[in-house]
Amino acid sequence: MHFNLARGVDLDVLPTKQFKLNHVLINFTTPQTRMNATARDLLANLLETSTHRYPTQTALARQLAKLYGTYIGIGVSRVGRLHTVRLHASFVNDDVANMDLFNQVIDLINEILFHPLIDQHEFDGPTFRIQANNLRSSLLALYDDKQFYANRQLLKLYYPTDAIQRIPSFGRVSDLAKLSAQSLVSTYQQMIDHDRVNILVLGDVDPAAVQSALAQLPFADRQVSTIAPFYQQSLIPTIKRRTEHQPVTQAKLNLGYQLPIYYRDASYYAGLVFNGLFGGTPYSRLFTNVREKASLAYYATSHLLPFSGLLSVQTGIRSQDAIKVEQLINQQLAALVAGDFSTQELMEVKDSLVNQYEASYDLANNILGRQLLAALLGLPAPSNVTAKIKAVTKKDVQQVAAKLKLQAIYLLSGEK
Repeated sequence: MHFNLARGVDLDVLPTKQFKLNHVLINFTTPQTRMNATARDLLANLLETSTHRYPTQTALARQLAKLYGTYIGIGVSRVGRLHTVRLHASFVNDDVANMDLFNQVIDLINEILFHPLIDQHEFDGPTFRIQANNLRSSLLALYDDKQFYANRQLLKLYYPTDAIQRIPSFGRVSDLAKLSAQSLVSTYQQMIDHDRVNILVLGDVDPAAVQSALAQLPFADRQVSTIAPFYQQSLIPTIKRRTEHQPVTQAKLNLGYQLPIYYRDASYYAGLVFNGLFGGTPYSRLFTNVREKASLAYYATSHLLPFSGLLSVQTGIRSQDAIKVEQLINQQLAALVAGDFSTQELMEVKDSLVNQYEASYDLANNILGRQLLAALLGLPAPSNVTAKIKAVTKKDVQQVAAKLKLQAIYLLSGEK
């Protein structure tokens, strides 16, 4: 059931008795820029840990415990060219709590979003410094994972220098020094006053009561322009290559292909099946032929990014096998283009994707995520997905495979 709480602020209520917990998702969306990702990530951390009524992380945690162990977390994500800040709350049903828990949780969400620890036009200094240091440490720790590092280097190689896609949704350590307790107030006001807001509520709830409770959140009207989230870039004529040497025991060979197939377009489900055949499932060619039969990789997978027109391949290999692995990956793609795969292989992959999709409905977060994407795109929730996957033909897969264009190759190799 859909409600409009203010101009640019929408509420969708999904009543169900499937889950033991109720869920509230509040999503703030704006175009990502070169600077706002880091600021919004730090802002999310500050909002999550302190308010005027609960000025410390401990005080806020105690209040959550009083509300039957309610969970409230805030994080960042990206949908193509759009940056999102998402508050997610989960808590037991009012009947289980034997109290009006829903309204108390909304009251706490009101406190978190609209009464942050800001005085004299700046965030609390000690709290700001703690969270800035925590974010710096967590970002640095991410890059200690060499596969994560290699993937980030591939994306930097694949995307042009000026592309926002090169900047991760969680931001960059180098940007933290440019932020202050004062400047982050502007980031906060911009988000609260101008971001598009989508609120989703899933659980054993009464839609009218939910609408009444959430209408108490003091969101003002805002001008929200429709911005397509999809990112597109032109093909480059020459494949970009970069090799980096570090003292690693397992080399990383990552490849980036342009695949102009986007979320829920005419070829989207064929793209999912192709990715499953190429490297996205245990039945894939990369898993079977590169990892298992040839024993040339510790892992070999592919990932489709349906808002960026990118398909990436990640492998963990021995440094001396890099050329062999690259050649074998190219052979697997050529075989799919030529239709050199059996009906049995195709059925196994489609059955695997159908099982994954149907199992995903056992998780509230997946249902909320799909509904949010539909809202951001202005589309109805996806339907007949199982039938659409099963309808993909061998020819459909071949046509998708033929669209792949290799654009970038990054190798993280052991020391010379």
